[in-house]
Amino acid sequence: MNSREHFWHYLLLILILLAGFVGFVYFKQSPSFRFFSLFGSILGYIVWGVWHHFVEGRLTWSVITEYLLLGLVVLATASLLLFPF
Repeated sequence: MNSREHFWHYLLLILILLAGFVGFVYFKQSPSFRFFSLFGSILGYIVWGVWHHFVEGRLTWSVITEYLLLGLVVLATASLLLFPF
């Protein structure tokens, strides 16, 4: 994969994360909408990561597991902050 393709891949990742951040900030009065904005962003991150590694020919179960676990940790942490006991 050349540097031009990498640029477009990472630009897409930045746009996914930026959309999640904008949604998170925009829905500051509604924890539920903030959660769904964060969830969509994390789901986009996981799909992007699997797709990116597939295109590069480096997709393994450990890579998929890594993206899933990181997404779950971020989602769990944010959930505890949005919906405290």
